[in-house]
Amino acid sequence: MTTMMFAPLDFDHREKRSDLHRAARLEMLHERLAKRLDRVERAVDEVERAAAVLVDVTHGNATEAFEDAIRSNSSAAFLHLDAGQTLGL
Repeated sequence: MTTMMFAPLDFDHREKRSDLHRAARLEMLHERLAKRLDRVERAVDEVERAAAVLVDVTHGNATEAFEDAIRSNSSAAFLHLDAGQTLGL
Protein backbone atom coordinates (compact mmCIF):
# COMPACT_ATOMS: atom_id res chain seq x y z
CA MET A 1 0.00 0.00 0.00
CA THR A 2 1.30 3.41 -1.02
CA THR A 3 1.15 6.30 1.40
CA MET A 4 0.17 9.67 -0.09
CA MET A 5 1.71 12.75 1.35
CA PHE A 6 -0.08 16.07 1.18
CA ALA A 7 1.69 19.37 1.23
CA PRO A 8 0.92 21.48 4.27
CA LEU A 9 -1.72 24.12 3.76
CA ASP A 10 -0.19 27.14 2.14
CA PHE A 11 -1.67 30.00 4.14
CA ASP A 12 0.57 32.54 2.43
CA HIS A 13 -0.89 31.61 -0.97
CA ARG A 14 -4.42 31.81 0.44
CA GLU A 15 -3.74 35.24 1.90
CA LYS A 16 -2.37 36.52 -1.42
CA ARG A 17 -5.41 35.17 -3.23
CA SER A 18 -7.69 36.89 -0.70
CA ASP A 19 -5.83 40.16 -1.24
CA LEU A 20 -6.28 39.84 -4.99
CA HIS A 21 -9.96 39.06 -4.55
CA ARG A 22 -10.46 42.13 -2.31
CA ALA A 23 -8.59 44.36 -4.77
CA ALA A 24 -10.67 43.09 -7.69
CA ARG A 25 -13.89 43.56 -5.73
CA LEU A 26 -12.88 47.08 -4.72
CA GLU A 27 -12.12 47.96 -8.35
CA MET A 28 -15.49 46.58 -9.47
CA LEU A 29 -17.33 48.54 -6.78
CA HIS A 30 -15.42 51.69 -7.73
CA GLU A 31 -16.47 51.31 -11.38
CA ARG A 32 -20.11 50.73 -10.40
CA LEU A 33 -20.05 53.82 -8.18
CA ALA A 34 -18.55 55.93 -10.97
CA LYS A 35 -21.27 54.79 -13.40
CA ARG A 36 -24.01 55.56 -10.90
CA LEU A 37 -22.58 59.00 -10.22
CA ASP A 38 -22.59 59.68 -13.97
CA ARG A 39 -26.26 58.67 -14.13
CA VAL A 40 -27.08 60.91 -11.17
CA GLU A 41 -25.28 63.83 -12.79
CA ARG A 42 -27.24 63.33 -16.03
CA ALA A 43 -30.51 63.19 -14.07
CA VAL A 44 -29.58 66.38 -12.20
CA ASP A 45 -28.88 68.11 -15.51
CA GLU A 46 -32.32 67.06 -16.82
CA VAL A 47 -34.05 68.31 -13.69
CA GLU A 48 -32.19 71.63 -13.91
CA ARG A 49 -33.23 72.04 -17.56
CA ALA A 50 -36.87 71.24 -16.71
CA ALA A 51 -36.76 73.71 -13.80
CA ALA A 52 -35.34 76.38 -16.11
CA VAL A 53 -38.23 75.81 -18.51
CA LEU A 54 -40.71 76.21 -15.66
CA VAL A 55 -39.03 79.46 -14.61
CA ASP A 56 -39.21 80.69 -18.20
CA VAL A 57 -42.89 79.77 -18.35
CA THR A 58 -43.71 81.65 -15.17
CA HIS A 59 -41.80 84.74 -16.30
CA GLY A 60 -42.51 84.82 -19.99
CA ASN A 61 -44.55 83.52 -22.85
CA ALA A 62 -45.63 79.96 -22.00
CA THR A 63 -46.16 78.94 -25.61
CA GLU A 64 -42.68 80.00 -26.68
CA ALA A 65 -41.06 78.30 -23.66
CA PHE A 66 -42.83 75.00 -24.35
CA GLU A 67 -42.01 75.12 -28.04
CA ASP A 68 -38.34 75.83 -27.23
CA ALA A 69 -38.27 72.93 -24.76
CA ILE A 70 -39.77 70.52 -27.26
CA ARG A 71 -37.46 71.72 -30.06
CA SER A 72 -34.40 71.22 -27.86
CA ASN A 73 -35.54 67.61 -27.29
CA SER A 74 -34.93 67.99 -23.57
CA SER A 75 -36.59 66.06 -20.79
CA ALA A 76 -38.91 69.05 -20.43
CA ALA A 77 -40.79 67.87 -23.53
CA PHE A 78 -43.24 66.12 -21.21
CA LEU A 79 -44.51 69.60 -20.34
CA HIS A 80 -46.24 69.93 -23.72
CA LEU A 81 -49.75 71.31 -23.38
CA ASP A 82 -52.43 71.36 -26.00
CA ALA A 83 -54.58 74.43 -26.59
CA GLY A 84 -56.89 74.97 -23.64
CA GLN A 85 -54.91 72.83 -21.19
CA THR A 86 -53.39 74.23 -18.02
CA LEU A 87 -50.76 73.11 -15.57
CA GLY A 88 -53.41 73.08 -12.87
CA LEU A 89 -51.63 75.60 -10.70
